[in-house]
Amino acid sequence: MTKLLLIRHGIAGEFRPGLPDSERALTEEGWAKTRAVMAGLVSRDFIPSRGISSPYRRAMETMACLKEAAMAVDPKYAFPVGVSDGFTPGGDVEEMDRWLRRLVVNANRKEMIAITSHEPFLSSLIAQLTRQHLDVKKASCTVIEWTGEGWKFKQHFRPAELRGEE
Repeated sequence: MTKLLLIRHGIAGEFRPGLPDSERALTEEGWAKTRAVMAGLVSRDFIPSRGISSPYRRAMETMACLKEAAMAVDPKYAFPVGVSDGFTPGGDVEEMDRWLRRLVVNANRKEMIAITSHEPFLSSLIAQLTRQHLDVKKASCTVIEWTGEGWKFKQHFRPAELRGEE
């Protein structure tokens, strides 16, 4: 079954006048915590075969942390990363549901696809796909699976749990 890893970006800098929201980067703390979270995710054998990110800087940097963690285990785990405007904060949840369904129809049954995105979009997408209503913290990961007929909620990892703090 194709799995999706739905990941919220890590801690980013605050809004500043003159800086577009799309350019907000992970903070130093954000980089450190996100790297630890992604290492924890990979250590649980959640190693994607490909990634899709929002084009916003903080989401791309979060995906870079995941790719770095996968490659630290073995360079063969390097995975390609694409970008989709559909995963930005104002993305259309129903449109992305349809897009993801088309994506998994053409995917390998054992494929694992990581997606980095934002709130409130991500929690709305999870609810649309699985009917689960979750508190999606920064750098958290929700795992869902395509059954061939629909999406099934598998598990939700809190950042502290993936960092080994719980």
